[in-house]
Amino acid sequence: MSSSLMNERGIRSFAVPPLLITIGITYFVLILVSGPQALDPMLRHDDFPALLADPSGFYVKTLEEGRWLNYWWHLRGWISPAWLNFAVYQFLWATFAGAAAINACGKKEQLTYTIALALIIALATPALLISLWFNTLIPGLGLVALFAALATFLSAANTRLLLLVFVPLTLMAYTTYPFLLLAICLTTHGITRSWRDLTALMGIFVVSFILSILLIYSINYVEHGIFGIPVAEWRGPKPAHDLVSVIANLHLISDFLAESVMVISYDVVPLIVLNSLILVVVFIVSIRVEPWVTLYIFTGILTGLNLIFLQMLLNGVTVPPRALGFVWMLYCILCVRAALKGRDRGGRYASISWALIVFSVTIYFVCNAKHYFLLSEWQAETRKLADQVGDGASPIYLIGSYKALPGAKAAGIQQPRGLRSRLTYLTEREVYSCEETPEVCKELPLEIISDQTFSSAIVRQFPDRIEIHLPTLAE
Repeated sequence: MSSSLMNERGIRSFAVPPLLITIGITYFVLILVSGPQALDPMLRHDDFPALLADPSGFYVKTLEEGRWLNYWWHLRGWISPAWLNFAVYQFLWATFAGAAAINACGKKEQLTYTIALALIIALATPALLISLWFNTLIPGLGLVALFAALATFLSAANTRLLLLVFVPLTLMAYTTYPFLLLAICLTTHGITRSWRDLTALMGIFVVSFILSILLIYSINYVEHGIFGIPVAEWRGPKPAHDLVSVIANLHLISDFLAESVMVISYDVVPLIVLNSLILVVVFIVSIRVEPWVTLYIFTGILTGLNLIFLQMLLNGVTVPPRALGFVWMLYCILCVRAALKGRDRGGRYASISWALIVFSVTIYFVCNAKHYFLLSEWQAETRKLADQVGDGASPIYLIGSYKALPGAKAAGIQQPRGLRSRLTYLTEREVYSCEETPEVCKELPLEIISDQTFSSAIVRQFPDRIEIHLPTLAE
């Protein structure tokens, strides 16, 4: 037997594949940076239907957003705890980031650079923001992670053909997931790049995207009787009917870009300047040493951005910065590939390149940890309320504004149902918010009507109900 397979004691030895090492380290870092959120993760109010497997709370999104994959996930019929769903979601994201890094750098590349790339992708601000809907996005992210993992084993040609299946499915989970798939195909290590190859790849993607739209429209027509995706009224759409209305919507693009720059850099101006300088330097270096790689990457960025801009112009709706995960991923790959060229050149180029990578990983680790920490107060306050309520089956009535509860502002709670849904999950009781549905509280006994002010939440127990009087909201 070969000595590479048998050590001196006659025990078969195996090398751990770079993909598994990269995924494992990335997953460990994601759990570590989550801190207490790993045990009691924060989730947005419209993610609770997925947590509680309640399809009725999500059905409207099939028509207004085409999120059919997510709706089918709501029909699963079983409920798993939030911490487990969060752990699964973070593992899937770590798998995607790790596989994307291996796909871009190659299996034989120095593992420190590959792991660093995976960490920068995984710690992206858009990824952090969208992770607050982890229950809803598990099936979609699962497909995205599977596609990335398959790309590290399959040929580039076979991976591209998978777009015809994966793009329609992932588009029914989240609008920009298909751009992550395209980014994988555009950054595959070792492929022969040319105009012909790029055109063929983009052709497959465009066909896949068109098929996705037709599939969603068709399902909507069969289920809802509407061939299309009408924009929800709560988004405040301003559809364009002519050139004048298109021009009137142009400001949405500039507003979106300005907000995205701030959000991605956590509103830290020095970090905005640093990221901008790195992008300029990396672009200049890359266009000189790897022009085709640079062209492929910017093709992916511009394709995704232009489709987002088109939606803004035609529908007059805004798009949140969390949709730009694919832009950050491609930016990171461009930076690390430039750093690898600096390493190969040696000297101060290698030192500066590696220092910038380590700095980027560190600063985004710290920023992620700080953001998760800001969510902890809301989680702790709501757990305290649930503990005070205790066991039982009587309904809970919330009196006052959720905004006055400590931690609500830092956690970005936007609606009363954020608190209602949270307490429903923690107590397994029926919870009613008098702020959200005042007509329900009108039927209650007079004890619930109170002009008292409260500096902290008060829980009152009655034979037929529990009243939680929230802190008085300062005027």
